[in-house]
Amino acid sequence: MAKKIRTKKTVTKKEVVEESVGKVKAPKFSVKLPKKVFLYAFILLLIVGGGYFARKTFFVASVNGQLINRFTVIKDLEKQGGKKVLETIVLKTLINQEAKKRKVVVTQEEVDKELLKIENNVSSQGSTLDALLAQQGMTKNDLVGEIKLQLLVTKMVEKNVTVSEKEMDEYLASQNSQISLDSTQPTPVLSRVQAQAAVRQQKLQTEIQKFVADLKAKAKISYFINY
Repeated sequence: MAKKIRTKKTVTKKEVVEESVGKVKAPKFSVKLPKKVFLYAFILLLIVGGGYFARKTFFVASVNGQLINRFTVIKDLEKQGGKKVLETIVLKTLINQEAKKRKVVVTQEEVDKELLKIENNVSSQGSTLDALLAQQGMTKNDLVGEIKLQLLVTKMVEKNVTVSEKEMDEYLASQNSQISLDSTQPTPVLSRVQAQAAVRQQKLQTEIQKFVADLKAKAKISYFINY
């Protein structure tokens, strides 16, 4: 009986030892780099990135190793057309502010429709929109911006534009009189719809000019640089 109890204790002790051995984990080895290495690498990255950024931001060209400062170019450009450009930006800002105030928006569909009209008109003249933009020194994004601005101001003034029957008659009469002066050219037949569209466009441009002038007159504009 005592012999059986002794055997049981031995087995229990053996299981405990085996379990303890199984829990012992193998030592982990890791290589720790000095913190200075990371610091130096970070500083080097900043220097390289900063140099590239500075070259693109502050310089526009290099002539035989001599860098041309970007601000020199900007200064000359401001002398040539700074006043005109500034006035354009001011007017764009006023129009956008007024549109936001009146909650007038332009949809992408409206922009695409106008853009297609321009492309078709250019194509009918044997050219392409890209070629025309290149000649004007514009990008397609520039054109889209101009279209949006034109649509905004048109929406804000078009309610004031109406075309009467008398105005259409006068327009058709004036066109016919001009055509009769040049008998060598074929006489185009203008419809009243075309006459209405032409008169409307003329009156619309007049209203836009009045609208913009009124915005500028009422606005509080402070100029910090006089060109």
